[in-house]
Amino acid sequence: MIRIIDGVVFEGKSVDSVRMKVHDLGNGHMEITGVREVHWQEQDWSPYAIQCYREAVQRCRDENPNYDEERRAKMLSMAAARARKRVRRICKVMGVDTLLTLTYRANIVDLGRCKRNLKEFVRRLRRVLPDFRAVACFEKQKRGAWHVHLATIRFPATLAAVNGVKVKSFNVIRAIWRSVTGEDGGNVDISNTKRGAQRSAAKIAAYIAKYISKAFAEGDAGSNRWTRFGDCDLPKPIDMGTFPNMLAVVEAAYAIIDTDVTIEDQHVSRWRDWFYIVVEKPQP
Repeated sequence: MIRIIDGVVFEGKSVDSVRMKVHDLGNGHMEITGVREVHWQEQDWSPYAIQCYREAVQRCRDENPNYDEERRAKMLSMAAARARKRVRRICKVMGVDTLLTLTYRANIVDLGRCKRNLKEFVRRLRRVLPDFRAVACFEKQKRGAWHVHLATIRFPATLAAVNGVKVKSFNVIRAIWRSVTGEDGGNVDISNTKRGAQRSAAKIAAYIAKYISKAFAEGDAGSNRWTRFGDCDLPKPIDMGTFPNMLAVVEAAYAIIDTDVTIEDQHVSRWRDWFYIVVEKPQP
């Protein structure tokens, strides 16, 4: 890898050493990652050599008619991966255990309109549930209509309606969404209203995060593909230092995992340059 910064050339080479970090997200959730390090060294290139290198790179771009599209796809994929990771971790820090889905009866294909409706829905919902927090992402149905998935925290059995009377929370939430959608019609699905539907935060986080890539592919360029409501500060990762190779860091990661946790996901890249382990402690 070559980088030119202020006329100075640096060459990066991947080495065997791997840096491990532990992300303690609370609520029994932990993610351990390891990434192979890259060492950068300054190179003694002449101005003429730098010019030749840049010209060679430009020729490669000119000879590839799909260069701009390929670069855009790569950047979009990287942005989606960052968003998935952030959404997944926010869900775990919040301790979400409920999925809320907001849909339309009408064929609403305007994503901006859907976002405005969601914002108004949350504003009205907070009148009866001030502490409402959620992570939301947007999905397009086959017919082209948008709907919203929200990872949130279990609602109380009843909520106070506008007149102060206690009403089943599902009925209040549905009435608020329908008051926002008006003639477009609206419906609500809450996962924890179904028998045995309660899910762990890790599973809900994975469920929400999987829509991120789809939202990046189908959303308007430059628009937000997800949003959150309520404060949620992600804790800084704990740097566990550098290990001599990938095997050593994987062994070290398993050594710090408690015996009473569930491994929700684990993966080592095919090139052995990164890995992660996702664990969750079962909640009573």
